[in-house]
Amino acid sequence: MSLIAAENLEKVYDNDGVKTRALYNATFSIDKGGFISIMGPSGSGKSTLMQVLGLLDRPTGGTYLLDGKNVTEFSDDELARLRNKKIGFVFQSFNLLPKTSVSENVELPLLYDDHPIENNAKRVKEALEAVGMSHRADYLSNQLSGGEKQRVAIARALVNDPEIIFADEPTGNLDSKSGLQVMTILQKLNNAGRTIVLVTHETYTAEHAKRVLLMKDGQIVGDQPVTTRRFADGKDTPLK
Repeated sequence: MSLIAAENLEKVYDNDGVKTRALYNATFSIDKGGFISIMGPSGSGKSTLMQVLGLLDRPTGGTYLLDGKNVTEFSDDELARLRNKKIGFVFQSFNLLPKTSVSENVELPLLYDDHPIENNAKRVKEALEAVGMSHRADYLSNQLSGGEKQRVAIARALVNDPEIIFADEPTGNLDSKSGLQVMTILQKLNNAGRTIVLVTHETYTAEHAKRVLLMKDGQIVGDQPVTTRRFADGKDTPLK
């Protein structure tokens, strides 16, 4: 069974009677443990699709099954619980709280779940270790470089042990070296079994995934495997 199954997904925005169709006829599936890039130019609908898949927005048509559950029929509270349990997010702008410590930023999602609070420190420590940021645990977020901020953002996405990580242009504000470090972390998380859905407009970044969905004008116009995967050492390795 697919982890994500979308059929004829559509999203129409209505602004004072002016309707804009940002997404339509999106039909595809993603298996558990997949690493998918959603690629396309600005305005192609890729971020809209990610927001729908990440339960941040509702589609206006079609069906979306997440782990076999039709989430288009869920209440807002049910969507929030499912989102907090199964999904982690990484955004281009990091979305860290300024003048707040790295540990406190990573801990934030734990304040909204039902786990015992005494376990928070251990879970934050493990998440920071996974991205190589333990040595910055007590730094304020505004004392970090862009690459370090994004690694902290990934740790925050990991702290609830989500099944899926959605990354929206995670390298967009980074130099090439920092971007490669971030993509290497996402590859390692995928190798450990997590499902990664990456939104990007950059071909080089998209090719770190295993499969690319191409979007244009709100539609999926291509769905192709990545045959040669990029790695941070600069080598291109054929996928078996």
